[in-house]
Amino acid sequence: MDFLPYPITSADRLTVGHFRKSLPKRLRVVFDESLEAVMMAERQFSTDQVTQGHLIIGACVVSAHRVWLRQHIDPKTAKAKVAVPMSSLWKRTLWIMMRLLSFFSRDEFEALRRYTKDRGASAFGPSFDIEYVEIEEGFVSEVHTCGYHSFLMRHDATLLLDLFCEWDRIWIDRLSSQVNFYRPPTIAHGGKTCRFEFRRRS
Repeated sequence: MDFLPYPITSADRLTVGHFRKSLPKRLRVVFDESLEAVMMAERQFSTDQVTQGHLIIGACVVSAHRVWLRQHIDPKTAKAKVAVPMSSLWKRTLWIMMRLLSFFSRDEFEALRRYTKDRGASAFGPSFDIEYVEIEEGFVSEVHTCGYHSFLMRHDATLLLDLFCEWDRIWIDRLSSQVNFYRPPTIAHGGKTCRFEFRRRS
């Protein structure tokens, strides 16, 4: 993908490799061709390095789904097959990050507050509109515009959006016992936004 405006990072290569390995060898060339076509179409939306990384993740999901559909299986089964690599993408890394956050923090809740506020600005890029708000006994991170949703709409694949919501389970399930967490229905499930509420457990 030398045609992309920003260099492919090691993380990008690992992401692509993760999805390729989830496919039978005979289907990997088809996946590569689809991935390149999707990313070629996304060049104009690759406005910065961070956004490009998210587009690559989205392109892997869409391309893997298309590969399975070409095997003459129904969309629901194809989606279930894509859910397998998606649910484990960067799982170990995210677990380690959550463990380190807990280990090196005197106050885990405050550490999570700082991390969430800073990460919203640095880890998603301009294709996401994320608002951070302080509330009683906690804080809210609310996604008003989801870059993955916009990407999937461009490729007529919004049925895959909830896979990204489930991906969040990797870190949600590792939240500290000091945290009460609540997430109403996300955009994928009919919500107007994706609202993540964090409150200190008394």
